[in-house]
Amino acid sequence: MATTRKAGGKGKGKGGGPARKRAAARVETPALPDPGGDAPLEELSRDALSVFLYAALLPEETRALVKALGLSVPGFRTEGLSDVERSDVLADEIRARPATRAHALDALRKAFGAPPLVAVPLDARTADDLLTVGASDHGLTLALWRVLADPAAEVRARATPLLDELVKEYYGPGPGDGARGEAKAAPREQGPDLAARLAALEKELAEARARVESGRKKSEEQRDKLQAWLKDARARAAQAVDDAARARESAEAAQRARERAEAEAAALRATDAAAEAQRARAAARELEVRAVAAESRLARQEERERELEAALREARRAETERGPAAQPAAVEADEPEDAPASWLMPMFTREFYDSLEGWDRRVQRAAFKQAYLLAQDHRHPSLRALPLEGLPGYYRVRVATDVRLLYRRGERQNAIEVLSLIDREDLDRYVRQAKTRA
Repeated sequence: MATTRKAGGKGKGKGGGPARKRAAARVETPALPDPGGDAPLEELSRDALSVFLYAALLPEETRALVKALGLSVPGFRTEGLSDVERSDVLADEIRARPATRAHALDALRKAFGAPPLVAVPLDARTADDLLTVGASDHGLTLALWRVLADPAAEVRARATPLLDELVKEYYGPGPGDGARGEAKAAPREQGPDLAARLAALEKELAEARARVESGRKKSEEQRDKLQAWLKDARARAAQAVDDAARARESAEAAQRARERAEAEAAALRATDAAAEAQRARAAARELEVRAVAAESRLARQEERERELEAALREARRAETERGPAAQPAAVEADEPEDAPASWLMPMFTREFYDSLEGWDRRVQRAAFKQAYLLAQDHRHPSLRALPLEGLPGYYRVRVATDVRLLYRRGERQNAIEVLSLIDREDLDRYVRQAKTRA
């Protein structure tokens, strides 16, 4: 079997050696990260980069970075920005200017030294395990478990210094620590290699202790920041709920106000309709009253005409009975007397007759009486004729308490025009209309 393997191996070596070398050359060695931990942070989204900086750096560290980069937010004081706002500002700056990520990475190196496992290539599964361990509250336990489960003894031995440190931290120093220290001091004298190894182990122990302390401090800071963040988020959520409740109340109040306005508008429309109907009914009643009054006046006029006709017939009959002897005297009696020099012919305009409508008979009779008195003597003291202001040549005469008769001297010197019977309160309107007509 050995000979066969050698023969096979030689045959393969002769025929396939170069091919095997070329295949080996084609196998790519996994790339390792930068030993200093340089990372393309600008590839992250704004929120992802902001929360990474928020979780990794202390408040004073983000404050120092903002000050060193000279960043600011318009309208806000830099000192008054919260941790989240400073992280957002740094994330925006790194995404806009990728070179500025060096400042954030320097702060991480100062706080943590270097990222873990930089000498080991990571695949997707290993990266998931590393992130799971880091995100867990039991990261140290899981890391120790993995190291202690490694098949290599030298790898398992790396957990011993950290476990000893945890023993001192949790349990305190044991009673035999001094004796063990003396026993450990002896090998240093046995050889320089052992002493150097012991010094290296002590240095690693100190570094592990520092890392544990730094991790604990960072965990506490991260917990405090997360609690503050959670409190702020809850406060914002409560504020949003309150704002939504107030918005709903405002919307409901606006809806109620709109409904009230619509109801009031409907009531006003109904009121206006009722008022219009009331005015229409009142106008109808007024028209009915005027119609009745007109009919009454017409009846009285007809009765007056009948009386005059009866008187005329009676006068004619009496004249017939008196006979021819009485005719000269009657002729003499019918001769009109001479008119006085102050007499003027009254000219009643159409406007005057139209203005008589609506006045009772007492006022109409008084108007005619004043008109005939004007014709007899327009300067009669009882008339008290006054000029109408604003219309030269127009005069007004008192007929009743609030009723005036308007007239003017006609174009002929021996005549007057009786213009209108008007309410005293309508004098100004009459003047304006007369000016417009003129």
